Amino acid sequence: MRKTVLHHEETGSPTSPVIVFLHGFMGRANSWLSIMDSLADAFHCIAFDLPGHGASLFGSIDRLNHLHGMEDTAALILQDLDALEISRFTLYGYSMGGRIAQHIAIASPDRIDRLILESASFGIADVEARSERWKRDQTLMAKIEIPDDFRTFLTDWYSLPLFRTLPGTAHLQNLIEQKVSHPVAEYQRALSLLSVGGHSYLAGHLADCRIPIFYFCGEQDEAYLQTARQINALLPDMTVKIFKDASHNIHIQYLEEIISAIRKILI
Repeated sequence: MRKTVLHHEETGSPTSPVIVFLHGFMGRANSWLSIMDSLADAFHCIAFDLPGHGASLFGSIDRLNHLHGMEDTAALILQDLDALEISRFTLYGYSMGGRIAQHIAIASPDRIDRLILESASFGIADVEARSERWKRDQTLMAKIEIPDDFRTFLTDWYSLPLFRTLPGTAHLQNLIEQKVSHPVAEYQRALSLLSVGGHSYLAGHLADCRIPIFYFCGEQDEAYLQTARQINALLPDMTVKIFKDASHNIHIQYLEEIISAIRKILI
C-alpha cells in the first residue's frame, strides 16, 4: 500500500464496503469521525483533508501546488484511493466536497456504487454569473490580516442565510474554534483552486453517469432546497431527502439523522 498525497482518516475493517467522505470549505477529515465511528461496524470509512485544509497544506505538500482546479483535485483523490487499494466505493460529499465528488463520479463512474450529496451545488449554468462568482471568491478573504479579523470573518460567514439554524447553538462556537487557528492563506489558495465559479455546470454530465444519486438538504436552507428541486427535474432518478429544521450543515447539527439516512441507503 502506497502513501497518499492527501492526509486521510480511516475507520472500520478494510474488508468492508467503502464509504469516502469529502468535507466542505474550511472543513477537515476529522469532522467526519463521529459518523465514521458509528458506521465502522459495517463499513470501511475514509475521509480526506482536501487541498489547503487540515494537514493537506499547499505549504508542506508540493504536489498540491501543481493542481489546477476541480478536475485535478478529483484525479488526485482517485490516485490516493488507488494507493489505498480501493477500487469501488460509495462517495459522500458535503457542499464544496459535494462538487468535488461530482467530478470524481464523472471522471470514474464505474468505480462509484452510490453518490450521496449534502447541500451541494452542481455548478453555475450561466457563464457570466460563473465568472463573477470566481472573481468574488478570489477576494473573499483578502481583508483578513490578524486573528481577530478571521474570527470576525467566521462569525459573519456563519451568519449567512444558508446557516440560519446555527446561531445560538454550541455547534457554531465549535465550528469557529476549529477553524480560527488554520492558516488563512491556505484557505485562500483552496478557494482559488476549488471555487464554484471555476468549473462548468455538472448536472447534464451526471445524468450520463447512471450512478444512483441521493441528495440531502435542509428544510431551512432555501437556496439548496431550490437547487434540489431544479436538479430533480433534470435528474428524475435522484432521491431527495429533506431534513426537518436543518439548514446547510446538516451532518453537524443532525448527526444521528444523517447516520440513519446513510444506513437506510446502504444497508
